[in-house]
Amino acid sequence: MFKFRTDFNCCKTVNCENFGVVKSEDYIPQSRRLGYLSIECKLCGSNCPWINNELVNGIVKEKLDFQFARKLTHCPKCHQYFFFSERTDSKLHGFTSAGTQRKKCCACRTIYTVQNYKNIEALKLVLASIIANKEIRESIKASGLSARLYYFYLDKLSSIFANFSRLHEEEVMERSYLAMHTEGRVIKLDHKRGMYSLITSEVDSGYILLNSNNLTRQSVVDYYIYDESENTIITSNESDNLENVLTNRYQQNMSRNHFEQLLVGELKPVTKCNLIYPDKLAYIHFQLLNAFSRKADKYDHYIEHESTLRSGALMAAYEDIKKSNADVYFFVPFLNSREKLQGKKIGWWKDRWFSNELGAICPITCKLTDSADIKLHHSDSIDLFYTYIDQHMNKGINSINVIDQLSEIHRVIFNYCDLKNNTTRAITLGVAPQVYTPESLLQDALKMIMS
Repeated sequence: MFKFRTDFNCCKTVNCENFGVVKSEDYIPQSRRLGYLSIECKLCGSNCPWINNELVNGIVKEKLDFQFARKLTHCPKCHQYFFFSERTDSKLHGFTSAGTQRKKCCACRTIYTVQNYKNIEALKLVLASIIANKEIRESIKASGLSARLYYFYLDKLSSIFANFSRLHEEEVMERSYLAMHTEGRVIKLDHKRGMYSLITSEVDSGYILLNSNNLTRQSVVDYYIYDESENTIITSNESDNLENVLTNRYQQNMSRNHFEQLLVGELKPVTKCNLIYPDKLAYIHFQLLNAFSRKADKYDHYIEHESTLRSGALMAAYEDIKKSNADVYFFVPFLNSREKLQGKKIGWWKDRWFSNELGAICPITCKLTDSADIKLHHSDSIDLFYTYIDQHMNKGINSINVIDQLSEIHRVIFNYCDLKNNTTRAITLGVAPQVYTPESLLQDALKMIMS
């Protein structure tokens, strides 16, 4: 089983000897020198905001169980998760009294039952209601199912699509090189409810690998519950000058109480859950991305120009960065700029920025001499997915379970069914042999899981 990082209170200055080192003698733990709780590194002078490790690690487990759990295939005891636990073999072991196939794990000897879906028609009805984007009450009424059964089959549909997707992703993620792109978006629902989501795509295909939100079922003390009306998200600049856009972004960042203070305006939580601050979600999301990056010999990560994301990305990739197996970059989209940045120093920290036809790129963990080294060739996948979610997500939902289930169903449909240049992102990534409709996707997913 893969071991997640459990302590995030350390220096996050890449060139400092204490970078990623926990409990250094150079630290002043829980310093308030700059007016906020931080860990101060006397060696480089940085003050990284203090992180509640217990909170982050608890929600990592919660998100892991939903995003990567093998609920439908393989041994439930020793092969619980896609990517994070090693696959085990099994052998046929008779049938249940109802005639359902049983298997026995060759590693731990656990006997488990192969999934068998008898009411496939109910799954099709629920899928049709999602595609039609009807209100939940309308969907339940149109399906002819009781409310209890509707939610039961919605959960099953989410698991089927997720397991189908992850099974294929496992097959192609072991590679020599991987490039990922991550940005954050606010998804608004009715009555001022909503969530902040981090979305990551595979660069070459635009395939959405992971979509995480800051909703949690965990009990959270009031101090860590998001309850803000202010908005510190860096706003778009209408300037047609790329350097002015970047300078303005730094100025907006400097106006915060501290650099990781990302506030996303007023968001009311849905029922029976809590909202956490976006900076905590960053540590969680990037930890989960190790599912994909750990399968690659070398990887690059292009992240939104946001200090909150920088810290999460660095801590998740710390060991690979130290081994020169991973690099992290800021990226700001800016199409067809007339100017060419070639290592221009911009901002408080004199960061070096480069540009190409897609936008501006700043290396965080390495040095560049030319922007030609940049492997980011597509930059609109996250915007397209966000637009897709905004158009297809039911705005009236008020349940964390339904939000998570619909988000995952839409992630898979977007990857396997939504067309761009007459093909799908799943085909380009190499996880699908054909263009699917949602209905044919369900049909093939059921065949794979039940076999």
